[in-house]
Amino acid sequence: MSSSTYKIFILRHGQSELNHENIFCGWIDANLTEKGKDQARNSADLIKKYCEDNKLPLPQIGYTSRLVRTQQTIEEIINQWGLKEETYIVTGEKFEVSDKEVFSEKDTIPVFQSWRLNERHYGSWQGQRKPQVLEEYGETEYMNIRRGYRGRPPVADLKREMIQEFDDQGSKTGYEFKEPNRHLKYNPEELAGEVLPNSESLELVVARLEPLLDDMILKLAKQTHHESCMIVAHGSSVRSLLKLIENIADADIKNIDIPNGIPLVIELDKKHFNLLANVT
Repeated sequence: MSSSTYKIFILRHGQSELNHENIFCGWIDANLTEKGKDQARNSADLIKKYCEDNKLPLPQIGYTSRLVRTQQTIEEIINQWGLKEETYIVTGEKFEVSDKEVFSEKDTIPVFQSWRLNERHYGSWQGQRKPQVLEEYGETEYMNIRRGYRGRPPVADLKREMIQEFDDQGSKTGYEFKEPNRHLKYNPEELAGEVLPNSESLELVVARLEPLLDDMILKLAKQTHHESCMIVAHGSSVRSLLKLIENIADADIKNIDIPNGIPLVIELDKKHFNLLANVT
């Protein structure tokens, strides 16, 4: 017998190499650390136990950002369950998905990757160590930009951010950590006419996430008979999802911290799709 609620399991990716280094990561691709992989496997066990205790199947749909650390996290989770994944890149704003094509294989979870679930773009702060940025900007401006709802870092020079240059001796110049070249990594999005950011406030992250939540995640949940999905995102994109679903006030969202690798469960009434609960 199916449940009367649809479950959304939401978690921030496991610890990444740049989390460990206390660097603003943003759209830079960073791999998981061994600790991050352990956190992902622990998340898999927590979700599995929740499903067993509540007589539910494991999540049948997965969503990640286009950044490696979320993809590695969900891969560890699905492997821990002994299942396989099939990945799809989501582009545009229509988000049309064929149920017959995507959900036909047994023991396989479709995983949809969308840039809209990416971490907040930290502009010129990306690749910079947080203590150094704090010293440069001062505590008031630093905290307004980092935690304020409308605070926004300076716009990035994408040529400098994305292309690693070398001097005559073959040594790297500029930032040690850089965002991948968009023309290569985000070619599907560019072909679809997507406009990608080069600096964002949390307000802008909420705005780019809302269409994905309404027109794909919730729409697909309503159209199918699945019991749950799993979203692996980032600190800012998880906070944005919670703000949208739970209608958190602009002034209050700054007080919500999202730790790595700790799944949350959100229940939505299937009949009305209203929020019921958020349980750790």
